[in-house]
Amino acid sequence: MAQLVAKARRLGVAPEDYAKLLVEDGLAFQREAEETSFAEIMGPVRTTSGNIDDSEIVKLVEKAKAVHPKKNGRGKKR
Repeated sequence: MAQLVAKARRLGVAPEDYAKLLVEDGLAFQREAEETSFAEIMGPVRTTSGNIDDSEIVKLVEKAKAVHPKKNGRGKKR
């Protein structure tokens, strides 16, 4: 909460208004993601990469996972 209040102050808005904005932006982002197909999301990547196929994408993702293993937890614990 302290970070939210500090950021709101830096932006010159009330903390409750900033929190509302964050929630609204998050919901809009989620809604857009749910309405967008994976093919649409990957379109620019495929165009840039020369129409890379799915198996090659899977290989790249697996390689990245091996190089950057998942850390335990998701941030601070309460």
